[in-house]
Amino acid sequence: MILSQFVSDIGMKRSQNQDFAGIFKEHNLYVVADGMGGHKGGEVASQMAVSIAGEVFISEHERTPNEPGQNLLTAAKSANAAIMKRSQTEKELEGMGTTLVMLHFQNAKAYVGHVGDSRCYLVRDDGIWQITRDHSLVQEKLRAGLINREQLKTDRMKNVITRSVGFDANFTIDVYEYETKPGDLFLLCSDGLTGQMDDPQIHETVRKNYFNQPSGPSESTLKNVIEDLIGQANAHGGDDNCTVMLVQYLG
Repeated sequence: MILSQFVSDIGMKRSQNQDFAGIFKEHNLYVVADGMGGHKGGEVASQMAVSIAGEVFISEHERTPNEPGQNLLTAAKSANAAIMKRSQTEKELEGMGTTLVMLHFQNAKAYVGHVGDSRCYLVRDDGIWQITRDHSLVQEKLRAGLINREQLKTDRMKNVITRSVGFDANFTIDVYEYETKPGDLFLLCSDGLTGQMDDPQIHETVRKNYFNQPSGPSESTLKNVIEDLIGQANAHGGDDNCTVMLVQYLG
């Protein structure tokens, strides 16, 4: 059994929401995208990425059910090709692109496909772990030892991503495989959340409002936690659109 909910919020300073998300429940697939590019390009790119990746994954999964990681890769590449083609044929969409993070459960394993700086976390009562690794300029600088973690938060290049869907015909994604345990909670989000809240703040909110509830796991409680997280992100400035999805694997 899997519980899932998401909320996508425009934030406090943007005129449109360029995030998009989708839940493909029958196929245990969960997707978040954060678009970029022009007046409407980001909105179009994120919607295309979620819908095309979802459709292609389902088709590939029905054809080759024992290759979930490869199916996530094929889905993302199909979305990339479609977004590139449309941006080349419609002038107002030129240069559009999007991040993409996908989560799929199969045979007690979680498979995560990822590109950009939207994230997937594993959250338990005793901790939070970032599964994905941002494709961003500040992460490259951090790995090279040019900045530390505190400087990362204020670096003027913190919003520059180094890989996205829709820009490179030879693009690929990172795919992670994880052995799940009953009760594991996964958080997928755009950087509208992580730009305003650090990991300990996110964990404390989830721990207090979800894991410690006497009523037990439920989708309504998941939604309440998501709305609390987004409310805090907006209270901290709400600089960007904020999309948060919680998915709990119950076994």
